[in-house]
Amino acid sequence: MTVFHQAEPPSAPHKTALMSFFKEAAGLLAFNALLWWLIPGLVLGNLHVDTLEAAFWTHDLAFGYWKHPPLLTWLIDLVFVPGPLSILSILFLSQIITISTAFFIWKTASEIGGQNASRLALVLFLTSPLASFYALQVNHNTVLAPFIAATLYFGHRYLETRSLKSNVALGIAIGLGLLAKYEIIFALIPLIALALTIPRYRSAFFQIKSYGALLIALLILAPHLQWLSNHDWPSFKRATDSAPMTTKLDLLESLWGFFWGLITVIATPLLALAALNINALKRLWDRQKNETQKIGQIIVLAPLLGLIAASLITGQFVKALWLLPLGPAIAIGLGVIGSDAAQKASTKLNKIAFTGMTALFGLFWIYLSLGDLIARPHEAFFSNTAPLAKQVQKLWSAHQTKPLSCLLINEQKIGASPYLWLPSKPLVLEMPATPWGTKEHIADCEKSGAIVVSLDEGANVAKLFPRLCVKISEPIKIASLLGRNADFWPGHIAYLPPDGEDCPQE
Repeated sequence: MTVFHQAEPPSAPHKTALMSFFKEAAGLLAFNALLWWLIPGLVLGNLHVDTLEAAFWTHDLAFGYWKHPPLLTWLIDLVFVPGPLSILSILFLSQIITISTAFFIWKTASEIGGQNASRLALVLFLTSPLASFYALQVNHNTVLAPFIAATLYFGHRYLETRSLKSNVALGIAIGLGLLAKYEIIFALIPLIALALTIPRYRSAFFQIKSYGALLIALLILAPHLQWLSNHDWPSFKRATDSAPMTTKLDLLESLWGFFWGLITVIATPLLALAALNINALKRLWDRQKNETQKIGQIIVLAPLLGLIAASLITGQFVKALWLLPLGPAIAIGLGVIGSDAAQKASTKLNKIAFTGMTALFGLFWIYLSLGDLIARPHEAFFSNTAPLAKQVQKLWSAHQTKPLSCLLINEQKIGASPYLWLPSKPLVLEMPATPWGTKEHIADCEKSGAIVVSLDEGANVAKLFPRLCVKISEPIKIASLLGRNADFWPGHIAYLPPDGEDCPQE
């Protein structure tokens, strides 16, 4: 299967870059969409808890949320279609994120190392966990990836050209990246390192316009900063103090998290390079005489070293998935470092792309299926939650004619899943209340009425709502997707009548 086409050198690069990208990589992108959009979008029965949370936050669009900045929720709100197409619609957003990331990786590697570097970088990205099974976890780590890639592209372009257009675009990329997740700063570290180590880039520090990008980023971020100020800086505090290292054991856990995160983002690129007979680790640490190769080294290593430094400075241990957004930098850098071998193995590169993507897809479904076979199904993807939503709607409709406006849950992995399927897009509150569940939210639910989804493993919601009609509660039996575990997430649903109404008679 040929996934690349030789693209002719464009006569007007700025106007035709996107067309050249799609012309060259259309086969690979289409195959990726089949594997990680169409098939899972039509087959899966649930999504990751982070995705569910960001989705039900769309009930109240705001400039910030207690855990994270708001961009992911805004983007989900643009594409989300509750009902049979719900998972497909959210994974469509994931594909837009993946393709956008791939484009900036391709373009950055092309401008640094040429066409061979861009082709190799694209393959390294699309055969990585970030573009495959982690693309199904539409969360703040994955949505940050295109802004990491765009920041590297426009930042490098500015260092090369000092053009105002690149500077403005860099500011926009940083600003939107900050609205996705504050870790966008790790995309700035390699740019600073490049400006320090490459002699012809150093004069950028002494040009006032170089700092215009930061001003633009702050202007984009300003509404979010105002929201943070009005709400006591919740997501900022969480970002800087969510995983404190207080003991030596925490330090070891941080090192372990960094190790597994590093394996996650760099293992498949290294395997692909090994298949091309490239000793990537040697090239990565060797002293480079070639400036292009040195730039590739810096782009790979600087974000990783920056993450370690940030962990030590803030006193937080590193969680493995925090390294996911660094995937674009690794693909670009390794693509540049291995570009000479890519030139010698053009046909082999096509085979590696097809084989790698297929292997990752197969491993993902083997993992999920084995979990089901050994009675440990994955609740994020292999729980069949559509019947639960139907049961919730049926119980509500038996007592009310108005749309369901509130869903009370005692855990998020399964309990929040009806939001995917219910057309009324109810307010979802986890009880006992998280910071998302304000007193006003709870008062609204008590006033309008609600359905409680209570799994046996969670808290007793009935204690929090004395008017809950527990005598007419209904048991729920949520099956796994293959049907081998028919009652793996047991619990019940119950009706909370609107304020002023009594429980119906049994």
